[in-house]
Amino acid sequence: MHILVLADPLDNQQAGIHFYTKNLIEGLIEAAPKNKYTFIHIKENSFFNDKEEIILPYKNFPGYKSYRKFYLIPKIIKKLKPDAVIEPSHLGPFGVPKEIKKVTLIHDLTPILYPKYHQNKSARTHRLLLPRIFKNSDLILTPSDRTKQDIKNYYNPKSPIETIHAGINQNVIRSKNRPIKEPYILYLGTIEPRKNLQMLAEVYKELKRKKNIPHKLVLVGGIGWKIKSILPELQNKDIIMTDYIPESEKSKWYQHAEMFIYPSFYEGFGLPPLEAMSYGIPVICSTGGSLKEIYQENALMFDPHNREELKSQIKRLIENPTLKNEYSKKGKEFASKMTWKNTAQKTLTAIENLF
Repeated sequence: MHILVLADPLDNQQAGIHFYTKNLIEGLIEAAPKNKYTFIHIKENSFFNDKEEIILPYKNFPGYKSYRKFYLIPKIIKKLKPDAVIEPSHLGPFGVPKEIKKVTLIHDLTPILYPKYHQNKSARTHRLLLPRIFKNSDLILTPSDRTKQDIKNYYNPKSPIETIHAGINQNVIRSKNRPIKEPYILYLGTIEPRKNLQMLAEVYKELKRKKNIPHKLVLVGGIGWKIKSILPELQNKDIIMTDYIPESEKSKWYQHAEMFIYPSFYEGFGLPPLEAMSYGIPVICSTGGSLKEIYQENALMFDPHNREELKSQIKRLIENPTLKNEYSKKGKEFASKMTWKNTAQKTLTAIENLF
């Protein structure tokens, strides 16, 4: 089988879809090395050094990105005639002949459900293109049943929708060197309003003030969009913001954290809590979007709109070492079952079932 992957996220993103695409590609090649794989992407990238790639750069003139997506990429696909094309980031593929199977990954519908949390251009583009994508796709893949149900509720496409959970890398890296000397509460992800960091910061500062907890709050992640309103709440002597860090730096922050908190209003899956669990870090997680579906058995949960619930869960972990140890073990066991190998194999099986 010849599978072509539209791999732009490896060149133009640093967040969740980047890591999903990278690990899915590695998993596909490992699961079925005899298949032929071709990758279309934007610029030189060492990840593709030993792989069959087509570099199709962005050019800086009006309308070129649309020309690239709607004309140049379909032209290449028609010439190569792969058996299937995978679009891992919502918007595509377009202009593909009917005999080539079109597989689209929809990680969540937040641009439709919560446009206020997205850049205006992204929300408009999703509103415009998703109906066409759902009409033309042969297979839609989602990382959670919640996203699957959202798609059915809003679009009710005729094509099959299959839930395949994301995975994580299982090779946990250990380091004795603590990034800071104080105990700390960790969040990792993009700094943006949808992540509900303003409430996290407010609750943390209240606990610092009233309970004199010794912890710092560490926010690891790149600065996103629409953050002007929340930045003042995050600028505090006890709150550390690292900005974006490379993948190789994540492990030292995860492994020395006292707890990991993921307060997001809505997620289609949410990889960081799973990564934290793999290091044996107890997780406090909101019930936003699919997070309850994925994590409710293995994390302490709270309503993302209820600050008292969040405060109570933080206090429980700080004051109860037995509870902390219990959720450390539960989370680590759960994370050990969530592999990219499984994700890739299920993805291949779903594609093979189209033929």
